[in-house]
Amino acid sequence: MESDKDLIILVDDNPANLRIGKNVLSEKYTVATVPSAEKMFSRLENNTPAMILLDIEMPEMNGYEAIKILKSNPRTKDIPVIFLTARIESDDELEGLSLGAIDYITKPFQPPLLLKRIELHLLLEAQRKTLKKQAAELKYYNDNLHKAFSTYLSAEVVEEIVSDPAKLQLGGTKRHMTALFTDVRNFTSIAESFGPEELVELLNYYLSTMSDVILEHKGTIDKYMGDAIISFFGAPLELPDHALRACTTAILMKRLEGELNRHIAEKGMPPLLTRIGINTGEMIAGNMGTQKKMNYTIISNAVNLASRLEGVNKQYGTWILASEDTMKETEGHILFRRLDRIRVVGINDPVYICEILETKADASSVLYEQTGLFDKAHDLFESRNWKEAEKAFIRVLELIPGDGPSLLYLDRCRKYLQTPPPDDWDGVFNIMEK
Repeated sequence: MESDKDLIILVDDNPANLRIGKNVLSEKYTVATVPSAEKMFSRLENNTPAMILLDIEMPEMNGYEAIKILKSNPRTKDIPVIFLTARIESDDELEGLSLGAIDYITKPFQPPLLLKRIELHLLLEAQRKTLKKQAAELKYYNDNLHKAFSTYLSAEVVEEIVSDPAKLQLGGTKRHMTALFTDVRNFTSIAESFGPEELVELLNYYLSTMSDVILEHKGTIDKYMGDAIISFFGAPLELPDHALRACTTAILMKRLEGELNRHIAEKGMPPLLTRIGINTGEMIAGNMGTQKKMNYTIISNAVNLASRLEGVNKQYGTWILASEDTMKETEGHILFRRLDRIRVVGINDPVYICEILETKADASSVLYEQTGLFDKAHDLFESRNWKEAEKAFIRVLELIPGDGPSLLYLDRCRKYLQTPPPDDWDGVFNIMEK
């Protein structure tokens, strides 16, 4: 059918050339003949051809002037142009190609050769359009992938996934990494005092503030569960310092919490106080679910322990608890207090827990002094010197009134002075609450 053929506009001021050109081209193409560049531009207002065959020597406006206008107009700049001219000088050919023509054919032409060169250029043009379309589609998908994942992943992690889509396949890999769990103290009670819109506004502000810190340190946000954030460090990006990143993130979250609470206090809202649990160990990281709905997540007992440590904060009056395994991998950059060996629900092996206080680089001399006194009191407690430990914890509380761990150990010292634990007690405390 005529309408299925590509449209070619043939521009020449010589009627004989137009007639010959149309006869040659009409077998394969729809041909529109125009006698001048001005007529060509009029035709282009309603039609976009597959190609323009353009003479150079024409009155009023020559081919060079015409192609400059074509290439300067966004609507016509991509139309391929072939100069079909009697000019045979190499300088003329160079000029034409420099102005944007894709080919330069001299007259008189050989019909089979002209048709073959047009066919080749149209094929190349079709491939170019296909590649351009594919590039646009790829950009669209990549942009949407960035948009979808940037809420949960740092920019660097998103770039790695975009560069290697295989990371989005179902399945997981075993990695040594660090999990970080957060939860807001008494959030259920706080939520009851707000209307739905106020609660959503408050929660979004809180989650945005805390999530930004995780993402800035190349952590991955697994999911939100109400006010809780589940995140991890070390996948899909491999981070050799994942434990330090997680601990630093937790410290910065508590710092930002102060600023956040000052802001929401201006609106008459109660403070939001975050408890954090961190653990380092072997975990399975990958996409779990189905091909239609998957979640990039982590699973293992090491993950469960991080979750339990978040809850254990309630028992010790602390805000950030980490396992000793995590602290060993921070290369001495974190100031912490070692507490108990505990056994939590669902995990039989006891673990040492530590309270994270500050980065050593930012810790004050006063905080170092307080930590040192606590450590000495704790050593006395572990050596079962209950009387001296009692005195030591009283001194710590004079420096840190209301200190949760010191109050807990002071109470234990007084109980053990009355009723000591059995001689075969292994020093492990069982935490039965989640």
